Amino acid sequence: MSFLSLWNRVNTLGGYLLGSGGGTKRQVILSTGEEKFTLPVTPRTYKVQTEQNNVVVDIIDFGEAQLFGNPKLKRLSFSAFFPHPRHDYPFVVGDKIEPSECVAKIEKWKEAKKSVRVIITESPFNLMMAIKSFDYREQDGSRDIYFDLDLIEWKDLNTPMANNDKQIDEDTGLKNRPVESTPPRPNSIERARDILEASKKAYGDFKQWRTLARGGSPLTMFALKNMRGAIAKNRTE
Repeated sequence: MSFLSLWNRVNTLGGYLLGSGGGTKRQVILSTGEEKFTLPVTPRTYKVQTEQNNVVVDIIDFGEAQLFGNPKLKRLSFSAFFPHPRHDYPFVVGDKIEPSECVAKIEKWKEAKKSVRVIITESPFNLMMAIKSFDYREQDGSRDIYFDLDLIEWKDLNTPMANNDKQIDEDTGLKNRPVESTPPRPNSIERARDILEASKKAYGDFKQWRTLARGGSPLTMFALKNMRGAIAKNRTE
């Protein structure tokens, strides 16, 4: 190992040691389903990117104006390394497993298209995310694996709508749209003074008057005729 490589390695490991905060046990925890993985070495830094989808428009005789938009998905990125168990590093705070196992676990989640909950302890960060990119490499002949991980916020598009108990479509992965049920047409309608009373007698509910009004069936026309006849009779009386 060259002197320069050794010096870079000492600086890197020393940075992680100093970044531990003198006893602070901050951890980065990844979990999906029943699987949980705590990074063996806590990254020295992490970056959270937040954006707002604002739009700038040009208004005549006014100039530029900004219109507020909805927030974009959050991004999270950090770099660290998976230490080989043969190194007894004092700053290891997570799972002590082979670097190759760590890589396999993250790659499995990424390729399986699984959402991952990311929790950074002693911070406000706790979010469901998807793995956007995962790059890793070996250096210095240490058998440690260094990596860069980028994640993007994941939102569940299958959030049930009100009164939507439909199953998830196997082809699209989305819930079927709720279907507005239409009450069956009545077989007969008793004589009614108006369309509201006709709705009550036909369906047991005043709210179904629109169903009668837009139906246009002979039965509906009969109900409206009876209503007009009742109104005319009241006027003569």
